[in-house]
This record gives sequence, structure tokens and C-alpha cells, in this order.
Amino acid sequence: MANPSSVAKTSAKFSQATFVVAILTACAILPLILVGAGVTTTDAGMAYPDWPTSDGHLLNPQGWTESSPTLFEHGHRLIGWVVGMLAIALAILCWKRRGLCRVVGLGTLLAIVVQGTLGGFRVTEISTTFAMIHGMWGQVCFCLACTAALVTSRSWINGAGRIQARSLRFFRRGCVLALVSVVIQLGLGATYRHFDSGHALIGHVLWAVWLVLILGWAAFWMLGEYPRDAILGKLGRALGVLLITQLLLGGGAFIVVVMGGAWSPFLMWAVPSAHVLVGAAILACMVMTTFSSYHLLCEAPEHQDAGVATSSTATAS
Repeated sequence: MANPSSVAKTSAKFSQATFVVAILTACAILPLILVGAGVTTTDAGMAYPDWPTSDGHLLNPQGWTESSPTLFEHGHRLIGWVVGMLAIALAILCWKRRGLCRVVGLGTLLAIVVQGTLGGFRVTEISTTFAMIHGMWGQVCFCLACTAALVTSRSWINGAGRIQARSLRFFRRGCVLALVSVVIQLGLGATYRHFDSGHALIGHVLWAVWLVLILGWAAFWMLGEYPRDAILGKLGRALGVLLITQLLLGGGAFIVVVMGGAWSPFLMWAVPSAHVLVGAAILACMVMTTFSSYHLLCEAPEHQDAGVATSSTATAS
């Protein structure tokens, strides 16, 4: 049983402001990914050939809302400014917390600065390669922001090594394998979207079969072993919902984009863009699951059941 005084001491380290800003930063990146995917889908990446301004204007170029390409491209840049400001605030707050919180906060800011620079290179160099790297790196930024929200939550701060788990090494290795598998799938999808590679599309579809198996295993493991845990239980439920949603969106994207037809312009960008967005959410979910498996769990003695907490499970923040 954990010492109550040590728990109280750990709880005092929780910062509501830091946690809220981390959540806001992660949430702000979601529309950035969605609109960015729309930029690729509508081929609007060069709607404004200058950077960091748009037609010489930083915030409000004339007529930017009047056409789809300029709306997507400049809207993407505006959301990027908002995300950058939130990332600066997060880094400042995390700097005061020290430890892992400081590392993740600064890492999120650095990743977003790199992301903006990659976006600039995509425009100034008129490079599809930079466009693909820019798109994938945006998902890394989202994962870092989600990790910042995770490590600043009360459940994480109070939950180190509290849950005894069977087959812990197997679960951890499975999480890492699932995480790498998601990265490969996102890379195949990005290659198809940016370079219209038929081989990448075939690989993307075939690899999805393996991904359903490994992610389904991870979700069922968490729901079966840690259903009441404030972090792993929620991650298991989220992963299950995201996996089902992604399968539906993947099928929809294949019908709308690959098979073609007289679809509305809205569906033509919304379905594949949502598919990209949910893919980023699955990646973030597996990143947080992997970190949590190392932080929250400890190996249980062979005679004990999995999921037995050494102290009461932390409540959700």
C-alpha cells in the first residue's frame, strides 16, 4: 500500500493550468490536421506561392475566403498560428514543472516550430516530398501534445507503478509493435496521397488487415485487464472506437477517391481528410498506451491476477 503522505505530496505537483493548456494544444492540432489533409485532397498547397505571408498579408489576404484552394491553404496557416501560440504557453508552463513534463513541453514546441518550417519549405521549394513530410510530422506534433496532456494529468502523476500486471513484458512489446505498425501504415497512406502510388495503395490496404489484428488485440487487452483504470481503461475504449471508425472511413475513402464517381466536392475532401485525422488519433492513442505501459504498470507476482492495483486506481483528471 502506498504511503498516504507520499500520495499527497505527489498530488501537490499537479497543475490545472498546465493540464488545460496541454489539452487545448492537442485539440487545436486536430483541425490543423483536418484542414491540412484537405489542402492535400484539394491540391491547394500552392494556392499562395509566398510564405510565411499569403499574398503579402499575414492574417487577412484579400479574397481568401472566396475560393476553395485559398480558403484551405490560408485557413491552415491561421490555425497553425493559433497552435504555435498555445505551444509557446505550454512550453512556459511545462518549464516550471521540470522533469518529464519539461521535456515533453519543450519537445512539443520544437516539433511545431519544425512543422511550420517544413510547411514553408513545401511552398518555397514547390516540393511534394516536403508536403508529405510536413503532413506526417503534423501527426508527430499531435502525439507530443497528447503526451503532454497525459503526463500533466493527475492520474499520471499519482499512478506510477501502481498496477500489478501479468505478462507485462509481452504487453509492452505488443504495444511497441502496434505503434510501429501504425507508423508504417501512415507512411503508406501518405505516399499514396502525395505521389498517387498504386503500390503504396496496395500496401496500405493489405497492411490494414494486420493493423486491425494488432490494434484489436491491444484494445481488448486493455479492456480485459484494466477496465477501471483511469488511463488504460479509457485508452482501450478510445482505441476500439477509433479502430471501428477508421475502418468505415477507410472503406468510404476507397469508394470516393479510388473508385471515383460523381461525388459531391464536400465528400471528396471530407472523407479522406477524416480518414487521415482518425489515423493521427490512433497513432496518438498507441503512443500514450505505450508510455502508460511503462509508467503505470509493474510486474505482478505469478500467484496474483493482472490488473490488481497496489493502491486505489487514480481517478480521471
